[in-house]
Amino acid sequence: MLKFPTLGAAFALVALAAAPANAQFKIRLGAETQIVEHVNTPSSTTWLTDQWRPSLVGMLGFYVLPGILSIDGEVAEAFRVNPPAGQSSRIGTTFRLGATLSPPVIPFYIRAAVPLHLEPGDFFASMRAAIGTLIGPPVAKLYLELAADFPLSGAGHSFGDVQTFSAGAGIQFDL
Repeated sequence: MLKFPTLGAAFALVALAAAPANAQFKIRLGAETQIVEHVNTPSSTTWLTDQWRPSLVGMLGFYVLPGILSIDGEVAEAFRVNPPAGQSSRIGTTFRLGATLSPPVIPFYIRAAVPLHLEPGDFFASMRAAIGTLIGPPVAKLYLELAADFPLSGAGHSFGDVQTFSAGAGIQFDL
């Protein structure tokens, strides 16, 4: 016998489908890893297969223009899975303040942020540019993102002396 959903279930489904149009906040939980890092002086390149550097990432965003433009705060905790002898596996905590633009007719978003490496070690600021996409139902979506980081200053860094490219994925909730 075929059962039809109750009226309450139908209303809940309609509310979930309409929620992203009125979403005011987004919450992201995910992970990322550096794919490649290049240091200019002395010239060296570290690939994912040389040293795996994953991060756990959490973000809270506020939509300035619902579904299109958000202001975001993100915290990342990075570590090395296979550190060289004598080095700590913990790379540290980074706070990223940024903005995400999701044009309504394009299935991609772009994100710009200023990552601030807080600890351990010396404080330094970077510049991050990212492109990504969201896949799935309106309220909870899988995100996939590629990012590029370039230091601005601090901790012995000068503008662009290191280039880091990373990939990330996780789940985003629009509330």
